[in-house]
Amino acid sequence: MSLNIEDKGTAKVVSLVGKLDVNLSVSIEAELEQLVESGSHYLILELSGIEYLSSSGIRVFISIMRKIKDKNGRLVLACVPDIIKKILKTVELEDLFEVYDSVDDAVASF
Repeated sequence: MSLNIEDKGTAKVVSLVGKLDVNLSVSIEAELEQLVESGSHYLILELSGIEYLSSSGIRVFISIMRKIKDKNGRLVLACVPDIIKKILKTVELEDLFEVYDSVDDAVASF
């Protein structure tokens, strides 16, 4: 699992690549929390490189979204693979997240 962070105007694009499972969710959550605590309150999670998303990974997304909302920010998802969309739909969370087809569309939403 790798994580790359890029500035896009007022937002930070966090590109995740690999499998977000129970073994990696704690470290990924810590990195995302550090971003939020350092003042990044507009995050775009770019997920085109995600091969697998466990319930622990979903919990990370929800946890970070709550922390950002507490700071009047937003977390959105971009470039979500169909398999990940299917997982979110299966657990009935597809409406919880704002999802954009591209990073540019997500950036424009801010």
